[in-house]
Amino acid sequence: MTRSKGVIHMVGSPLRLNSDVSAPSVLTSPVGSRMAPLRVWYWLVRAFHDVESTRLGGVLLGNVWPAYVFALPLAARLWGFLHNQRDGSLHAQAQWLQELVTIIFLALVVLLFAIRRRRISREHATFVPGLVALVGTFLLNVVAYLPVEDTTSTEALLVSSAIVIVGTLWTIWSLAFLGRCFGLFPEARGLVQSGPYRLVRHPVYLGELISAVGMLVAKPHPLIVLVFGVFVALQYGRTVYEERALRAAFPEAYTAYAARVGRLIPGLR
Repeated sequence: MTRSKGVIHMVGSPLRLNSDVSAPSVLTSPVGSRMAPLRVWYWLVRAFHDVESTRLGGVLLGNVWPAYVFALPLAARLWGFLHNQRDGSLHAQAQWLQELVTIIFLALVVLLFAIRRRRISREHATFVPGLVALVGTFLLNVVAYLPVEDTTSTEALLVSSAIVIVGTLWTIWSLAFLGRCFGLFPEARGLVQSGPYRLVRHPVYLGELISAVGMLVAKPHPLIVLVFGVFVALQYGRTVYEERALRAAFPEAYTAYAARVGRLIPGLR
């Protein structure tokens, strides 16, 4: 067994925490007190990485845990989908179809988390790229909590549902081809160039941007426009960080791929 300061190690199959060390102590000076949360955070990150580097830890933290996290909203949506009453209006049918494709999307995300392969490089995403990925993933959820009055016309809601459905179906198609290379953070797990990846280098983000346009059509409020603008910036930032990881893992292949395929719009590199 190897020993290092304040980290968790895998010995055989069980998880063990070194008994001869402890978490970083909190300094008593004012500066030390302010730095204590950051010190503890870095210690937790190192411990997480140490566990994840083992075979069992990699499965638990890299596959099982994220699949479980995304399975929770999937279960909630599925429950509502099966138990909510709907009328026979055209708008209700469009909402039903929109919810169905969203459930399929979430189910595919859970599946891909469960079966995805490990990173090619041992390097993890650093703080800023990781934060951009997290905020970009969940930002649109705040729209439901904004103080925006819902006065959209039926026609606009139908157009919105149609755009969201198209964007979500495109994203599902992209994820199906991404397969076991799927990941939330900018970490290379493989280079996919088939399916929608022949048209753009980041088809998943293109699908999410299309769906976000549908949201904007339904609620064209200044606050929603602001959220949409931040979302676009974050998604573009994610493409930049992911391409850095892919170029590092596939320097020649990715350079050639990027030279002939557009980033988010076909033909626009």
